Amino acid sequence: MLPLNRHLRILLGKGLLLGLLVALAGILLASSNMGRWMEEDVGLAWLFRLRGPLPAPGEVVVVSIDYDSSKRLGLANKPRKWPRSLHGDLVRKLIKHEAAVIVFDIYFEESRNLHEDTLFAAALREAGNVILFQSLKKEPVANADYAGQYRQTGHIETLISPIPVLREAVFGLGPFPLPKVPAQVNHFITFKPELGDVPTLPVVALELYSLSAYGVLREMINDVIPGQASQLPATSEQVNQLDGVHKLIQRLRKLFLTNPGLAQKLLRRLDNSSPAVTPGNRELISALINCYSQPDSLYLNFYGPPQTITTIPYYRVLESADQDDPLGLAGKAVFVGFSEKFQPEQKDGFYTVFSQRLSGLDVSGVEIAATAFANLLQRSSIKTTSATTDMLIYFAWAIVLSMVLRALSGPLLTIAALLLGIAYHQLAYELFRHMHYWIPLAIPLLWQAPLALIGALLWNYLDAQRARRNIRHAFGQHLPIDVVDQLAQGMEHIADSGQHVHGIVLATDAQQYTRLSEELAPAELRQLMNRYYEILFGPIRRSGGIISDVVGDASLAIWTSTQSDPVQRQLACQAALEILSSVERLNRQQPEYALPTRLGLHFGELIMGHVGAMDHYEYRAVGDIVNTASRIEGLNKQLGTRILASKEALQGVDGFITRELGSFLLVGKSRPLSLFELVADKKQGKVNKSYADFVTALHAFQARQWDEAAKGFEKFIASNGEDGPSQFYLDLCGQYLAFPPIEWDGVIRVVNK
Repeated sequence: MLPLNRHLRILLGKGLLLGLLVALAGILLASSNMGRWMEEDVGLAWLFRLRGPLPAPGEVVVVSIDYDSSKRLGLANKPRKWPRSLHGDLVRKLIKHEAAVIVFDIYFEESRNLHEDTLFAAALREAGNVILFQSLKKEPVANADYAGQYRQTGHIETLISPIPVLREAVFGLGPFPLPKVPAQVNHFITFKPELGDVPTLPVVALELYSLSAYGVLREMINDVIPGQASQLPATSEQVNQLDGVHKLIQRLRKLFLTNPGLAQKLLRRLDNSSPAVTPGNRELISALINCYSQPDSLYLNFYGPPQTITTIPYYRVLESADQDDPLGLAGKAVFVGFSEKFQPEQKDGFYTVFSQRLSGLDVSGVEIAATAFANLLQRSSIKTTSATTDMLIYFAWAIVLSMVLRALSGPLLTIAALLLGIAYHQLAYELFRHMHYWIPLAIPLLWQAPLALIGALLWNYLDAQRARRNIRHAFGQHLPIDVVDQLAQGMEHIADSGQHVHGIVLATDAQQYTRLSEELAPAELRQLMNRYYEILFGPIRRSGGIISDVVGDASLAIWTSTQSDPVQRQLACQAALEILSSVERLNRQQPEYALPTRLGLHFGELIMGHVGAMDHYEYRAVGDIVNTASRIEGLNKQLGTRILASKEALQGVDGFITRELGSFLLVGKSRPLSLFELVADKKQGKVNKSYADFVTALHAFQARQWDEAAKGFEKFIASNGEDGPSQFYLDLCGQYLAFPPIEWDGVIRVVNK
């Protein structure tokens, strides 16, 4: 075999080295909390959004306890206090409609009315196919240390069951733990090992739904592992002899865990089973085998936005006719719980990939439980790769990507990175879409690909710089060095230069400048403004900002990066607070020449480049965010504030005291912005606890509750003294109380600059 060209060997060696570094970076990130967050909340979420909704599962229905039902039934919109006999009526209706399983995702831990509880229990006992919810309570565990001090070392989980009269009347019980923190819900629990493999609500529902196939499954287990089936009841009718379905589930779970090959043997036997096994039983048995042999935590395969699963209001079931199953509930698993169409009434919502960003509506807990049940029944939960497979993917992707990129240069390098990224993305999407299979996506594309591209570009840059120095040295022997540098820069293309970046723009404007410009001589005004701008420019320069424009008393500063970087936003916010503090100090020193300053911050994409023609150019920012930042700065005049920042400018920023001020449609803009007052650095100031009262009043205002909002703003002023934003909204409340707006979306339309 002929030896490789020396240059090619060097390229391959550098590509392999770069690939190893990128692979290591990917594996390190994947093993961290940030990496897990990227894959779940970014990568998995993106795959769901790209795939879109799926057809609603036909085997499951949600009966929603909602505001409409409260109104229709003449009850207060406090469903937890509804008479429990009403739930009994619902159960009887569902039985008449031949519902296969009825699951209540509602707390019944306290007895409120013995008569009502008894009526409900009677209905549960008659139905014989109802499952009730159990809650989980965490209690801290404290142990004494060497000094005799008790410190919390963990916690104990305990199950809280419904009241005895209900617990003794149902077919089964089950918890359904979901995070109580504002985290994205991605997976669900099937069994709780900490509590002796207690099955959760979807598993109990699946077992009840599949009870008709239990006898066939038991016979198959007996054939595959003779003698083991003796631990199980002989028929489905004997399940209650084992103190309910829970012991059956736990024994089946233990059987599958202690016999690792059992699932595959049963599935093969099922494929070769006689025609006596009906298609329906075949699917049910497959679902049970899959459920008992899977890990105790599975990723949810969401079907779509809130109420994608067929949802029927509570009152419609009660009012439905008894004959002909008008609602199509026969043979279905019915989940009963809180589910609303609109966010303000939502009582049991959880943030998911399909939460409605504009309306704020989350997926209800009962719909997540129904989704988990449908995933188990259809064997469609999201399948994941093992940790070993993930590392192989990170390694192989990094090596291939780096080797290809290192062999290219110029525009081809970026194009190749883009094409390889598209190919990998398409592979991940097709696996997810058709097979519910999820391979790492965010880290390979958002971390490893940029690292490989940057590494290849940097390596090429270093190679080019080395060659440039050699050329510069050679040409410097014949031409003046400054001419060489100009030729190297290619000045003839200055008009076409421009860089597309992410940036945060800080717009400033000084009050009283017009008056001072009339009163002061030009030399005095120049001296004053130089001192003023020295105060402005210092914090900007120290934090890495660019002074883009200065016109009279107004200036524009920009922090840019090639990617959306919260560090830039953090620096800009810190600079804005430092500017305000310095200007106020200057104004105290020379009150007769005071220049109170307003500041506005906004973040987005822009172009940085040379703007001009012929023989005059200026380096400046071009983009909508520049104009928007100036509009935000101008709004300070109406709100009586000093620093306003958009939600985009504060995204990912921490360490500052801010106050939410609402949503505004600025002059000349088509999309509203959420604006906040930037108050202080948390290290230097304390959070004003009454800001919560202001935000409560603001939310009342946005909900058209003008009178309640006005009281809230008046309360804030009474506690804090004169406050521009409170007075602004107080005036609007008075205006809207007198002349309510015909159309209202909570957005303030600003008509003046």
